[in-house]
Amino acid sequence: MAVSERVADALAPATLRESWAMLRGLPSRPSLRWYVTFFAISIATVVSMVGSSNLLGYSVDLINGHALPVLGSGYDAMLWLLILVGLAILAETAGRAALQWVINTLARRLSVDLRKAALTSSLRAPVPDVMELGTGNVISRITQDIDNTVRIVAMVGVRLVITILILPSSLIALMAIHWSYSLLFVLIVLVMYPSGRATLQAIPAATNIVSSTEARRNNLLLDTIRGIDTLRVLKLGAWGVKRMRSASWTAVQATADRAPIFTRLLALGSVAYGFLLIGVIAVSAYLVAHGQLSVGAGTAAVFVIVRMEVHVFNVLFFASEIQSASTSLGRAVALAQMADRTEELAQAPDCLEPPSVTVRDLTFTYPGGTAILKDFNVTLEAGTTTALVGTSGAGKSTLAGLIAGLQRPDSGAVMVGDVDTSTVADTWTTRHVALISQEVHLFAGTLGDDLRMADTTASDKALFDALGQVGLGQDTTPYHRWFPQGLNTLIGAGAEDLPPEVQQQIALARIILRDPPVLIMDEATSEAGSENALLLESAAAEISRNRTTLVVAHRLNQAVVADRILVMEQGEIVEDGRHTELMELNGRYAQLYRRWSAH
Repeated sequence: MAVSERVADALAPATLRESWAMLRGLPSRPSLRWYVTFFAISIATVVSMVGSSNLLGYSVDLINGHALPVLGSGYDAMLWLLILVGLAILAETAGRAALQWVINTLARRLSVDLRKAALTSSLRAPVPDVMELGTGNVISRITQDIDNTVRIVAMVGVRLVITILILPSSLIALMAIHWSYSLLFVLIVLVMYPSGRATLQAIPAATNIVSSTEARRNNLLLDTIRGIDTLRVLKLGAWGVKRMRSASWTAVQATADRAPIFTRLLALGSVAYGFLLIGVIAVSAYLVAHGQLSVGAGTAAVFVIVRMEVHVFNVLFFASEIQSASTSLGRAVALAQMADRTEELAQAPDCLEPPSVTVRDLTFTYPGGTAILKDFNVTLEAGTTTALVGTSGAGKSTLAGLIAGLQRPDSGAVMVGDVDTSTVADTWTTRHVALISQEVHLFAGTLGDDLRMADTTASDKALFDALGQVGLGQDTTPYHRWFPQGLNTLIGAGAEDLPPEVQQQIALARIILRDPPVLIMDEATSEAGSENALLLESAAAEISRNRTTLVVAHRLNQAVVADRILVMEQGEIVEDGRHTELMELNGRYAQLYRRWSAH
C-alpha cells in the first residue's frame, strides 16, 4: 500500500494565498516602506547582473576594433568598460547582502508572531479538533515547521527572488538586442509547460505526506516517552520499538516517494535550459552571419543566458526545500487559523445546580471503521454518582471522553441539563464538565501557580483548603516532604519529580478550586494501591459530593459506594443498578466483583 493511502493529516496545510493573507495580518507584517526598499534593492541587483553580462559581451566588439556608444573605441574604452563591469559586480554583491539581511530579519520577526498565533489558536480551538490532530502534530507545527520555514528562507530566499526577477529581466535584455530572441522563450514555454505543470502540481501533495508521516512519528514518540513506565512494567519495550521503527520507515518511504518528482523537475529544467542556450547561440550566429547583429551583441546575448544558468539551477536544486518551506508554512498557518475556522457557537446560561447528563442515540466510530458505540442511550441523574464498570475495550473511556467533549460523536447528542453540547462553544462545555484521568499534567512553575490554573482569583487560604481536602494539608508529612517552600515550591518540568499519587492529589485539588457541576473520573485514583489508597479514594469521594459524577471504576470498591452502577460490554449497557441489587442478580457485575475481590 502506498504511503499516501496510509497517511492522512487531520488538518491540511493552508494554501500559499491563505498563508500570505495570514502573514499580512501579523503585527510584524512588512510596511509599504519595506516593500519599496525590497523591490528597489532586488531590481538594482538583477539589473547589475544582467548589465555586467551585456557589457562583457560587447567587449568583443572593442577587441575587434569597433566603437561602442558613449565609450568609443580603443584602450580607454576597454578600461572604462571593465570599470563598469566591476561596479556592476560590486553593486550585485552589495545588493545580495542587503537582500539577505532584509529577508532574514523579516522572516524571524514574522516567525515569532506566527508561533504565538499558532499556540493561541491551538489553545482556543475545540478540544476534539486538537485531539484529532495529535499533540505531536501540534508541537511539530509550532516548532519544527516554523523553524524549517525560517531556515529555508534564510538559505534560499535571495536565490529565489533573484531567479524570479532574472527571467523577465533576461528576456527584456535579449529583446533589446533583437526581438527574435523572444520567440525562443515562447516556443520553449509552450513545449515544456504541460510536463512542468503536472510535475509542480504533484509536489505539494507529496510534501504534505512527508510532513504528515513525520508528525505521526512525533506523536508516537511522545506517546512512547509518556508511557515508558507502563511499557517497562508490561514488558512491551520491543513492541514500542517496533511501532516507532514502523512509523520512522513510513516517514523515510514518504521522502523516497517524493524524490523522483524533484528529479523529474530538475530534468525538465535541464532540457529547457539546454534548448534555450542552443537556440540563443543558433539565433545569434544566424543574425551575425546576416549582418543584423555585431559579434559583440551576439556574444552579449549568449552571456546573458549563461549567467542565468546558475540562478535557475540553484532554484531547481533547492526545489525540494522550497516546497518543504511552503508546506511547512502552510501547516503552521493552518494551525494558527484552526480556531478562526470554527463556527461561532452560542453561549448558553451557566448551570446554577448540578445538571443531569443525557446521552441520546450516540454513535461513535474510530478511524478505520470500528464502531465502539452505536445508538447508545443513558441518563446520569443530577447530583448523583454513577460508576461505569466493565472489561477493557467495553467503551467506558470512550464514553467518558465523549461526554467531556474530547471527541465528537458520529451522530446523537450529549445533553448537559437542557443544553446540547454540540450547539454551544467549547468553552461552555469545558467550564461545566471536568475530566480527570490517570494522566496528570503539572504546569511548570510554583505549586500556587499550578493550582490557580483552576481559579485565577483564588486566595492562598482557598488553595490551602483545597490541598487539605485531598490529604495535603499544611500539617501533613507529604506536604512538608514535597513542598518545602509551600505554595512557592517549584513543580512540573525542571523540578523534582513528584510521586504519581501526589500528582493526582494536586489534580483533585484543582477540581475543588474549579468547582465544575459535572465531574468525570477515569482512573483518577489509579495510584490508590499504595499506602495513600484510602486517602485518595476519600478525596475523590469528597469532590464528588454535590456534583453529577461519572466514575470509570477500575477499582470496584469505587462502584460499591456509588449511587448507581452501569456495566458495559462491547459498547452496550448490560446491567444497571446498585451494588447490592447487582450482586443479587448474580450476573456480569457479580462475576467481576468476585474476581476483583479475590485478587
